Formats: sequence, C-alpha cells, structure tokens
Amino acid sequence: MTLAFYNDKLQSIRPDKSSGRAKPHKVCMMFAVMDLIEQGHIQDNRIYYDETLKKRFSWHFLRLKQGNDADSPFLPFYHLKSSGLWHLDVSNENKPAFESIKKKSATDANIRKLVNFAYLDEALFDFLKSPNTAPILRNALTANLDTLEDQYGRWAKSIGKSDKTIKNYVGALKNSIPNWLNDAGVTKQSLLSVGSFVEYENIVSKTYEVREFVEKDKRGNGMYSAAIKSYRAFLSDITQAEVQHDIDEIILDKTIPDTQKAVMVNTRVGQGRFREDLINHWQGCAVTKFQNYSFLIASHIKPWSKSDNEERLDPFNGLLLLANIDKAFDLGYISFDDRGRILISDHLEEYQALGIHADMNVLLAKQHQDYLAFHRESRFKQ
Repeated sequence: MTLAFYNDKLQSIRPDKSSGRAKPHKVCMMFAVMDLIEQGHIQDNRIYYDETLKKRFSWHFLRLKQGNDADSPFLPFYHLKSSGLWHLDVSNENKPAFESIKKKSATDANIRKLVNFAYLDEALFDFLKSPNTAPILRNALTANLDTLEDQYGRWAKSIGKSDKTIKNYVGALKNSIPNWLNDAGVTKQSLLSVGSFVEYENIVSKTYEVREFVEKDKRGNGMYSAAIKSYRAFLSDITQAEVQHDIDEIILDKTIPDTQKAVMVNTRVGQGRFREDLINHWQGCAVTKFQNYSFLIASHIKPWSKSDNEERLDPFNGLLLLANIDKAFDLGYISFDDRGRILISDHLEEYQALGIHADMNVLLAKQHQDYLAFHRESRFKQ
C-alpha cells in the first residue's frame, strides 16, 4: 500500500462521536504508538499494552480531551481494529473469551489478560519508522478531531485566552489575513484550514512582506501578528513540531554517544530517567501536590532548545506539573520568583479558569534558581 493510502486511512479512523463530537481516544493511541516507535521503545511491529504505552497515551489525552472524556487507553487499543490498520494477536485458547468482548465493553483487565499484543499493517509500520514519512502521517491524524478552528478555540481557551480575544484571533486568521494574502497573490485559504506546521510557516513567512498586513497590524497594536503567533503555537503543540525537530537533532548529532541518545530522546518526549528523577524529587505536582502521576508532565524550566546536553538531563532544570499549569508555564504565562511565589502575566486573561491563583508557590532548592532566573528573563511574558 502507498503512503497516500495510509494518509487517507489515518484521516478517517472513525473516532467515537456518540456524544456529538469526536472523542480523541483513537487519535491519542496512534500518537502514543508513533512516539514510541520514534524513540525506539517499539522496534518490532508489536505493540504491547504496557505501562509505557498507557503513560504516553495519557500524555496526549490530557492535551486533547474535552468535558468528561475518560482516560481509558484499553478502549482504543481494542476498537482501533475497526480501522483495518490495527490488528490484535490473540492465542487460540483465548479466542472464545476475546470474541465475547464484542457483546460488552472492553476493559483494562480483559485486554491485559486476552490480548498478546497489537500490530499494524507492515507497510504502515515501515512508513512510521521513516523520519521522512512519519510526520506526514502524524499530521493526517489531526483531521479526526473536529475542525481545526474548533480545536484551536479549545486550545486557546485552555491557556486562558478570553472569548473576546479568541473571537478576534479567529476572525483575523479566517478572514482578514487571508483576504490580504489573496490580494497579494500568496494564498486564498483560511489560515485555520492549515494543519501542517511546515506549510503554515511557509505561508506566514510571506505574510510579513504584505504591505496591507504590516499597516493593519501596526494600527491594531500587533493583534494580527499575535493571532499568527498563537495559531503557530497551537500547530506546534498538536503536531509536536518542536519535539520532532529536537529529536532529529539528537539522532543526527555524531558527538553524542548512542547510549546517551536514547536517554536524551526519552527525556525530550517526557519519559525516562528525567521524569523519574522529577517524580522522586517533587513527590507530586510541584505546585498543587497532586499525586496521580498519570496526570503530571515533566517540564523543563530552561527550555530544551536553550539548554546544553547536561542541563537537559539535570532534574533541577525541571518541574513536575499538572497539564494546565505546565502549559501556562511552558508558554511563559506564569513563572516563579526566587522564593517560589507564582508570577502571573497580565497576558493570561482568565487564569482562574485554569485553576491558577495568586497564592500558589513551589518549594525551591538553590539549584533551581539559575534555571528559574532564565525562565523569568527569557520566557515570562511581562
């Protein structure tokens, strides 16, 4: 089968829409598998229902879930077989019990007990192992999660943007900026229809050369360029563009020993030793003390792209945070002073809706100070 065939298949893997919207479970499971193939955890075409897979599923699920969506990795592990791309290996002795699952819901227990492993079409697995074709297929998955406009609106809301700001940004990305680009002969399409990070970067790089955009952006106090940057951050987040770039750099860097490359790749995708070190140090969310580690993200204080290889693995360059707090910290909407007290940017319009409040703090060691000073100076939005 061709790449185009699998691109089309992954764009239509039929997520559960019983609640009136697309649930993200199948997409999150496929994202998790793609991540684990890339970092070398899955080397053969065998996908085991283990803790590593479930943790990676949960990481993506926390970014894409809505409302009362349940973190249930066993559901897509079973139901992805309806896609025709995902297959389950079941021993003959377990087949009668496995067949009975059709008459009732899959559970974590019966998946662990009855299924040996899942596997993909061999051609699809080969495409996902290739750094040239895997990003194309990763991008195809996002077509299953409602419209990009809907996804962007939820994402912007999740980082504290007000309804008014979101409406302004959507109008700029959907109407105003495309109209100016069309007049300049660049493109006719709404920027909110662009799902590829690379394609988006190519389009907006030309935007700043369009005179009407420059003039209107100046009159609007930078609102239009802020909308462009916001949607760029959204695409980077859902496609993990920065992470993919950083992993490519690690793999291609001949100065890094192969044994250290594996450690660094695991660290970059939020797993491995770095995460375990943060769990041991913080014993829960660094801010709220919440202790269900499935909901916590290992976040670098000094960003990966600005850190050297030693700093990237230093546990004092990390905070263990709930997803909403991690997102605000990573985007520079919050930081912490040298006493650990939270700093909230004026640009975070509705921070209370994210569960963030002004009396939050973290208990810092002296080894955290230089990293947080860098974050305040370089990342925090004043």
